[in-house]
Amino acid sequence: MAAPKHVADASLKITEYIDALPDWSQKICKRLRTIILKADPKLIEDWKWGPNYYLDGMVCGYAGFKKHVNFVFFKGILLKDKRKLLHLNEGSVNTRNFRFKDIKELDEDIILEYVIEAIDLNKNGKKISVPKNRTVEIARDIKKEFKLAGVLAYFEKMAYSHKNEYVRWIESAKREETRKNRISKAVVMIGKKETMMTKYKK
Repeated sequence: MAAPKHVADASLKITEYIDALPDWSQKICKRLRTIILKADPKLIEDWKWGPNYYLDGMVCGYAGFKKHVNFVFFKGILLKDKRKLLHLNEGSVNTRNFRFKDIKELDEDIILEYVIEAIDLNKNGKKISVPKNRTVEIARDIKKEFKLAGVLAYFEKMAYSHKNEYVRWIESAKREETRKNRISKAVVMIGKKETMMTKYKK
C-alpha cells in the first residue's frame, strides 16, 4: 500500500490560518493545537479542508466560524462519547464535533481523552462501514454552475470520495462570496479532471 501523502507545509498553513482568525477563536484554536499534539508524539499535522491531524488515518481537525470553533472527529460515529458531549454534524453522518465559544470551555483532560480514543480507533484498524450505493447531495446552485460549465456529467462519474471532497469544500465556505469563488475554482479543476487532493498538494 502506498504511503499517504501529506501537505509538506501543513504546519505553516495552520499557523497562518490561526493567526488570521479573530482573537477569541484564535485563542481556542491555539489551545486545541497544543492539546492535540500532546496526545501522541507520532501525530502528524496535516491540511485538508483546514487544520487536521493524522495518525494511521485522519483523526481530528478544527475550524473557526463566526460564532464558534468546530472541533471535529472524522470517525466520530465510532467514539463511545461516554460524557455525551459530541454534536452531530449536519454535513456528515460519520463525524462528530465539539463546538467551543470561549477558551474557558476547553478542558485538557477531556479533550485528550477523546483524541486518544480517536487515535486508538485508527491504530486498531477500526473502519466505518459504508453502504455500496452512496450518493452525494449537490446544492442547487452548485449543480446549476456545474451544468452551465459543462462539467456536471464528468463530476457525477467521479468516485464518491472525490465528489464528497468537492462538495464539503464548497459548503464549508463561511461567506457567500467565498462559496461562489470556490464553485468557480471547482469548475476549472473538474474541467481539468483534477481531484481535491491535487489542490491540497499545491
